[in-house]
Amino acid sequence: MTDSSAKVKLPRNFLRAGQQAPVDVYAKNGVLLLKRGLYVLTEEQRDRLAQLGHGESEEVEARLERERLERAALREKEAEQQRNSANPLQEMAFLLRRAEGVLQHGLAVRDLAGSLLGMAEGLLALSRRHPDGVLASVFLLPFQCFGSAQSVHVAAVLAVLGRRLGLSDAELRPMLGAALSMNLAVTGLLNQLAAQSAPMDLAQQEAIFAHPALGSAMLREAGVDDEYWHLLVQQHHEQLDGSGYPQGLAGEEIETDALLLQIADLVCGCVHNTQPQLPALVLGSLFRGELGSFPPQHVSLLVKEMGIYPPGSFVRLASNEVAVVTHRGEKANAPRVAALRKLDGPPYADPLLRDCRQSAYQVLEPVSAAVAAVKPAYLYKLWYKP
Repeated sequence: MTDSSAKVKLPRNFLRAGQQAPVDVYAKNGVLLLKRGLYVLTEEQRDRLAQLGHGESEEVEARLERERLERAALREKEAEQQRNSANPLQEMAFLLRRAEGVLQHGLAVRDLAGSLLGMAEGLLALSRRHPDGVLASVFLLPFQCFGSAQSVHVAAVLAVLGRRLGLSDAELRPMLGAALSMNLAVTGLLNQLAAQSAPMDLAQQEAIFAHPALGSAMLREAGVDDEYWHLLVQQHHEQLDGSGYPQGLAGEEIETDALLLQIADLVCGCVHNTQPQLPALVLGSLFRGELGSFPPQHVSLLVKEMGIYPPGSFVRLASNEVAVVTHRGEKANAPRVAALRKLDGPPYADPLLRDCRQSAYQVLEPVSAAVAAVKPAYLYKLWYKP
């Protein structure tokens, strides 16, 4: 036994199964439970030690400070890599991979709150420099984890919309944090449902119903103390008519930014679900009120800001060419595009810029990525900005 007066409770996730204990682990009464350097063998052992474990306060504080500095150095390195990169699609592809690692593991991620804020900061910076590239990434980049990608897509759309609304970074930060973490409790389930042809069973329905409240609780456990962030997560499935969940709020009981988050979630979900729809058709359905009842000002903002044909979507031109939309234009029906191929021909050696304001190249209709038949990497250079 040893004196327990200088002992502190070990923080959650201080110990991990399969890794060495960074300090000697003691019970509250001073009994040594696990010596530093020995391995935590199982999740059960980790849980038990997390419940009972204490450590020498100086050693624990030194370890936490070292980890904090290491995380800060890593974030700075990632930020420097992003600053040195001028291609928003490559940066967004990195962010998708990062989100997959964070959101699938939830509370098992050390400094979950810091990781979420770091991703939000990355989106804030990108939306300032490359708003069209950020939007293009939502519709163009491939992904493996539907649950985490959906959260990144929604946060990306909100980052661009927030700029149009004139919101400051401080105002946007909790909105993006909420978008990134709204599905924290069901990221794995969303992946399962994306691959599932059968309807949700009762257990799945109950998990979906509970996830706004559970996600907020997980964020609080992870150290997120921004109450507006929590409010948006808790309300992102509430409906104006009171038919939403989990609280059944209605009308002015619902925070307006929660409804904006919900619209972005709906649009991104329609584009990427098991029966994906073309972005232009989804935006048209939203504008006509076919996707539900939302504040008209939110609908107008989203459709106007993204355009009839948003960046990253594909269209057929009057020249019978298939083109990708690269940037929004002054007119919603005349975006900036790059022709990729004739409809019945092979891809061009390089994409060719076309002026949709000319009748010969006006946009006739949206088409799917399958019609374009090109790999996303072939298109990255269209958003390169030195």
